[in-house]
Amino acid sequence: MPNCLNCHQYFEGKFCNHCGQKCYTEKDKSLKSILNEALHFFTHLEGKLFTTLKTILFRPGKMSSDYSRGIRQKYYKPISFYLLCVLLYLVFPMFSGLNMEMKFYEVNPLYGELAAKQIVQKMATTGLSREALAETFHRKSESTAKVLLLLLIPFTAAIIYLISFKSKRWMFDNFILATEINSFYIILFYFIFPPFVIGINYLRPSTVSEGMASLAIILTYVVYVFFLLRRSLQLKKFPLLLATIKLVLLHTFTIQFIYKFIVFECTMLFIQ
Repeated sequence: MPNCLNCHQYFEGKFCNHCGQKCYTEKDKSLKSILNEALHFFTHLEGKLFTTLKTILFRPGKMSSDYSRGIRQKYYKPISFYLLCVLLYLVFPMFSGLNMEMKFYEVNPLYGELAAKQIVQKMATTGLSREALAETFHRKSESTAKVLLLLLIPFTAAIIYLISFKSKRWMFDNFILATEINSFYIILFYFIFPPFVIGINYLRPSTVSEGMASLAIILTYVVYVFFLLRRSLQLKKFPLLLATIKLVLLHTFTIQFIYKFIVFECTMLFIQ
């Protein structure tokens, strides 16, 4: 009966039943063993990523339902998948979207006037010109927006709770579902939509406007949320349609106004 070098517990078999560490032999020190471990890591990682991506895109709500019921081994961790989407979006941005330049905050219909006043005050306190402040703002907002994207998960979970509080769902389930919704949102609007518009403009520039393309993507998002909630909340038709409308409107408002306002305020705070 071997003694685990990691936790010093005795166990039987190849793996310690206390900490899970493998009992290594001389064969595990060979080059072939190292290559096998590397191959296993990449194929295992790729398999989980592909399964998670395919399920999120084509079977709305299934990943969340499975994960909440304890079926987790075949999926990439939801929060890790979401962070991966965020990382890819920030590394390869095809759309300004979630990380806007300073000038766009000034024309926001909800808090544009407040943002404009704060910009003038910041120029006065720092001595920076508008161009220098805009450049500094854009540089700092990139890292700020990246961290604050995590706020979309609890915000969306709270929205799900509000539209489904009668079902007495666990908050954990709402968080997982919120992660799936936001992962799909980033994939649809910032990975699929830009190439879609570029492709249409290249192939048939005079037949489909960007507004029509945007409407098609928004309708896709609405349909996705409908089927996601149908699987997750199991509501009847009219309550399901009502819940879909509420979630889409509140989620869009949260991203376009609350999240972006927080990004603006935090970025301005960090500029000294």
